[in-house]
Amino acid sequence: MKAKIFFVILAVVVALLFIGHAVSESADIGGMVKEQKQKITEKSGVAQVLTGSDFDVKIKEQQKLIDQAVSAKSLSKDEAKTVQDNLKRIKEKKAAVTKDGKMTEIEQGNLQNMLDRNNRMITDKKNNPVRLFTRPEITHRIENQQMRIEEGVKSGALTKQEAGKLQENLAKAKAKYAELTKDGKFTSAEEEKMHDLLDKDSKLIESKKH
Repeated sequence: MKAKIFFVILAVVVALLFIGHAVSESADIGGMVKEQKQKITEKSGVAQVLTGSDFDVKIKEQQKLIDQAVSAKSLSKDEAKTVQDNLKRIKEKKAAVTKDGKMTEIEQGNLQNMLDRNNRMITDKKNNPVRLFTRPEITHRIENQQMRIEEGVKSGALTKQEAGKLQENLAKAKAKYAELTKDGKFTSAEEEKMHDLLDKDSKLIESKKH
């Protein structure tokens, strides 16, 4: 009788240990999936819903990076002034797009793009020369999509045929941008049209990846 009770207790303990391991493993897998989704989101440029306060935090973090780079002398005085001027422009941009209390996905993406570009200049100036923000965000979005297509081909996420189609779309976007800016002007309405076009292309790039 005692032996039977012992084996029943042992079976219960083993079962509990197995269940605990399974739950733990499931949690680990869930965390890994979440982490991978976050990485994919960051690489693809898909914007999460961010508020003005979120960007205030990001701006403060970048200011710390600049201060640290100056202290470590990894940036010269001129370079530090340049990235500081860029950060000032980011602050002004953030103030402009949040004055009505709202931010569109495009505005969020543009702000994040500016922060990312300045961050690369601060932390990796060898591959990202320090320079003032002078080119329109449209130009940088086009460059980013070109990079995503090329990386997709290298990683095998895009076939050559898929990349070719995406490249055609990007060429049309470049041609449209050239057409809209040939008179030396670029209105807000025209800029909005370009963002809409590039948004569609960006989503298409992401949907083609496998």
